Amino acid sequence: MNLQIRILLSTIGLVSATATADTVVLENGDRLSGTIVSMEAASLWLDTAYAGKLKLPWAQVRQIESDHPVRVRLADGTELDGRLQSGGEGQLRIRIGSLAETAPLGLDRVSAINPPRNPDKTVVKGRVSVGGSLTSGNTDSKTLHLAGEGVARNPGQRVTLGAELNEASQNGVDTASNWRLGMKYDHFLKGKTYLYANTRFDHDSQTDLDLRSTLGVGVGRQIVDREDLKLSVEGGVSLVSENYGSAPDERFPGARLALNYEQAFLDGRFTLFHGSDVLMSLESSQDYLYQSRTGIRLPMGKRLSLGTQVNFDYDAVPAAGKQTTDTALIFKLDYAL
Repeated sequence: MNLQIRILLSTIGLVSATATADTVVLENGDRLSGTIVSMEAASLWLDTAYAGKLKLPWAQVRQIESDHPVRVRLADGTELDGRLQSGGEGQLRIRIGSLAETAPLGLDRVSAINPPRNPDKTVVKGRVSVGGSLTSGNTDSKTLHLAGEGVARNPGQRVTLGAELNEASQNGVDTASNWRLGMKYDHFLKGKTYLYANTRFDHDSQTDLDLRSTLGVGVGRQIVDREDLKLSVEGGVSLVSENYGSAPDERFPGARLALNYEQAFLDGRFTLFHGSDVLMSLESSQDYLYQSRTGIRLPMGKRLSLGTQVNFDYDAVPAAGKQTTDTALIFKLDYAL
């Protein structure tokens, strides 16, 4: 093959490759060409001829186009196959076939591109936490914190198990001794809405609470469910039974409100989380319970992370002689299963 033919073929190949390249425009104006591989966990993978596979933060993408069909999963679970076309700054259109085309969609509505085709697979995730301290000498004290959570999820169902134990003493006197154990089942309807049933058991020696049993049902909304951001709200009714060591036992129907939030920042460099739960007696507006867990996790490797957490418990009508508020600051080591 002579030199002229080689140059011609190389030129044709270069033009063809450029013509069929996908395009990504970043927030700073950079325009990148290549082949869109996938987008998951808020990161877009672009395969380029000049730099190999690039990992781009999805939050920095302002425009995206593809010359070949891709599969797009939206935040509400809807999946569409088609070519990506720019819909303007921060938006895209999905061209399905040769005739249909979606209205402009915000890039923040896209949760994944080319996700694995295993919609019925159950994904199991978990996390265990341990923290504590031990001192001796002029002051003898010890603290122990253990916690764990496991979540099994498929498109239609989710099961959550959670447990927490806190023990502390100083000079032989118990200053904290409490635990809680809970389970929740979610059945997803269409999109992000789900029905739930939950039960929880609480014990706290320092508040004279032998056992609080809660059984409830209600409805929830998974507002966002991405790897980097999860946000849900719930509301329902519960039956509450409280057994005390010396105070009179109580039983009452209640209304429940809950919020769960977790978000990773700076490409996963740290994660904020908050979970809160309110139980309000339907027999007395003055009787309600509030519990929250708020903290931060700093990854120390693939599975390990250091964290700090604030536990806040409020009982508007505590047992006689007990305070309404309990607060604990916990430092811990987390391990993701």
